[in-house]
Amino acid sequence: MSGFILCKDKDCGHTLVPDFFLDNYMPGANGEYVKIYLYLLRCLKSEPQELSISLIADKFDHTENDVCRALKYWEKMKLLKLDYDGSRNLTGVHILEGVSSGTAAEAPKEPEAPEALFSQPKAVQSESKAAPERIPADLFSPQEAQQLLFICEQYLGKTLSSREVARILDFHDSLGFSADLIEYLVEYCVSGGHKSLHYIEATALGWHKAGIRTVSQARQQTTTYNRAYYKILKAFGISSRNPVDVEIAWMDKWLKTYGFSLELITEACSRTMAAIHQPSFEYADRILTGWKEKNVASLSDLETLDRERQTAGQGARENREKGAPSARRPSSQNRFHNFKERDYDFEKLQKQLINQ
Repeated sequence: MSGFILCKDKDCGHTLVPDFFLDNYMPGANGEYVKIYLYLLRCLKSEPQELSISLIADKFDHTENDVCRALKYWEKMKLLKLDYDGSRNLTGVHILEGVSSGTAAEAPKEPEAPEALFSQPKAVQSESKAAPERIPADLFSPQEAQQLLFICEQYLGKTLSSREVARILDFHDSLGFSADLIEYLVEYCVSGGHKSLHYIEATALGWHKAGIRTVSQARQQTTTYNRAYYKILKAFGISSRNPVDVEIAWMDKWLKTYGFSLELITEACSRTMAAIHQPSFEYADRILTGWKEKNVASLSDLETLDRERQTAGQGARENREKGAPSARRPSSQNRFHNFKERDYDFEKLQKQLINQ
């Protein structure tokens, strides 16, 4: 294969990138991390300016957690030193001198002057108290993140895009999930036939809301819900198949959103079968929604509600009976009786006939 000649047309300005970075650090780094580092070098050429994590995230169409991961990565590689205040808000970023040998250089303890400083823009300062800008201290290391993403790709059967990578890593940054819990989350969703990242995110939010923080807690809950699904199907007389997505959505609504016990749900299913003689999740949902509006939370509450309805129904019948008019003989609708009947004195008619 022949070589090529590299040349340039005109000088459009330059940003100096150290050779040691290109030779020793760039080859093994994530491409998105490299972009952030190069952008910091570019900012050094400009007049002093205020920067923030949110501004950099907007520049590259990243999430703020993406930028945080990049900064933490270069800090571990000893190319950056990050300064924080007492509330872990980022106040400064120092670009350090690496070493040409490829080994990480020690960060100076007291640099004479920061080469690049991150501070809140004036337009954002008024909001900084409500939502301070901070970098989580326990972000995944590059090796941990790479291993987790490799496993997720095996489960999902595809190569993850940069946006999908950011969304998966955000389960750790925002929800506090460990790598093991994220791995089990993806495994659980895929085993149920759900490879959509939107479905995985919804499941993760549900676990977080339920206080799940470990794999054992997640496994216990998923086992409980799987058993509940099959018991609900059995109450409908369905035993020869697994629940489909739309049925799982109904059951999750009853179990998780409404918070009903399995006994109440199966009772609604039994009443559905007694009323229409066929399984119907829509009909059962109308029953359960009515119970939710009546604050029914147990079978005893349901018995009380049934008695109240029975008493109210009996009272209504009694009132109708008391106010009903006396029964009248219904008029015949026969066509031979649609005229006014006459009254005859048959004895008088008989005398008239004899005297004739």
